[in-house]
This record gives sequence, C-alpha cells and structure tokens, in this order.
Amino acid sequence: MKYYNKIPFWENIRRTKLLKKFREYIIHYLDNSEAHYTILDRAENDRAREIRSEINHMMDEIHEILTKANINPVIIYTPSPVTGGYVSNVDLIVNFFKLQRLRIPPRNIIDYLDRAIGVYEKDFIRSLLRTINPFYWISIILDYIVSLPFILIGKFGFNQQEIEASIFGKLFKIIGHLIIVIAALLTILEKTGYLNHFQRAVRTILNK
Repeated sequence: MKYYNKIPFWENIRRTKLLKKFREYIIHYLDNSEAHYTILDRAENDRAREIRSEINHMMDEIHEILTKANINPVIIYTPSPVTGGYVSNVDLIVNFFKLQRLRIPPRNIIDYLDRAIGVYEKDFIRSLLRTINPFYWISIILDYIVSLPFILIGKFGFNQQEIEASIFGKLFKIIGHLIIVIAALLTILEKTGYLNHFQRAVRTILNK
C-alpha cells in the first residue's frame, strides 16, 4: 500500500470512505455494548456482536491506511499500581477489543481515525492534480519495473517490504531508476536523430 501522498484521487476517496465507515462501526459498537469493570470484556448485545465481526474484517486494512498517513495509533500504556505490570506500547486498532481489560477508554481510537480522515481529505486536491499529471504515471511505471525483483523475492517467501526498506533495497531502487531513465533518454535521442550529437558531446567533455 502506497503512502497517502502517492495515490490517485480514487484511492484517496476509497480510503477516506473506509475510515469513515470504520469510525461509524466503532461508535455503533460502543453504543451497543456496555463496560462492566467487574468483567474483562464489554457486555455486547446482538447488534454489537454483528458489528464486532465487521470491525475485525476491516481492522488490518484500516491500520495500514493510518500508518500510510503517517499516523501511528499506538499509546504508552502504564498499568495501575493495583494490577501491576510493565509499561508497554498498545496499538489501539489491533487491540481495540482488549482496551476494556486494559482500562483504556476505547473512544481514544476515534481521535486517531479523525486525524487520518483529515490527512486524506486535505490531500484530496493534490491527489486530483497527481492523477492528471502524466509524470505521476511514468513514476508509477518506473516504480513497478524496479520493484519486480522484490516482488519475485516475496513470491519465494521472503519479507518483501523489509528487503525493500533496507539500505541495499533503497540503493538498488535508486540505481534501477537511473538506469531506466538513462535508457529512455538514449532511446529518445536515437529516435529523434540526436544520439550521435550527444555521443560527440560526451566524448568532448571526457577528453577535456
């Protein structure tokens, strides 16, 4: 999944709608369930149990949509002195149904969803401009070509995202982009009849 500032407008709209839909599910779930501090989980009625299933289906994608908007839905959890335990990081999205037992107000998640919605809505106009920009699509094609070796590595069971994010992966992609751009430039020069002039200019510069 690409970052929010790298997507066309229809993907911007899709992600915004998903965030708003997930936000509604969270609110409806909380309205149809009740917190009892004598038990670990919230008491759910039939409607809450139905919504719980929908939330679980969307949870992983929503989490990624948030992170691609540079929003990390993680808080530092400090257990009460009565219960004891260690200070730890708690992901509000992934652990939504465990927040009750951790005594974390579940409505905190809405703040993160609102922030993400704001990021995508603010970027909507820019996403429109990207979509009609031919250089945006050229960059998409270049990224796909350069990413093909990593996609192949992923097919063999290796962690594609981790390898791409490594120093070697980033260096490989930079070199790959340069090679493709140079090859395209040389092809254009050849088709327009300027390749020989370019070669003579390069020789002149190198011989100085």
